[in-house]
Amino acid sequence: MKLLPYLSIFFIFNSCMSCKSYTEIISQEKCSIVVEIPPTKYPDLFKTKGYDPVTKKSKFCESDNRWWNLYKKEINIGDTIIKEKKKLTFSIHKKDTIITHEWKCYED
Repeated sequence: MKLLPYLSIFFIFNSCMSCKSYTEIISQEKCSIVVEIPPTKYPDLFKTKGYDPVTKKSKFCESDNRWWNLYKKEINIGDTIIKEKKKLTFSIHKKDTIITHEWKCYED
């Protein structure tokens, strides 16, 4: 019951965020990982474990936004996901194909 006021504030803040400011937040995110544990295995909005394709070091990629979450069912073990900073695309590299999702924000 103590969470209700905080959740209300969160939803009010989120609903007031402009398209431009949300796009800026999206553009600052980055991730480059070869997936070992797909994001559907975690209860978080979006979290995946794997390794950096360049350094081969183990790492996590996670995001609290809903954009990456839309595509987590498309991501399997062995896929490489890439979200570059200042870019508005999220790519899933599979063995024989690349799926690229472009960010679009629609202002009312």
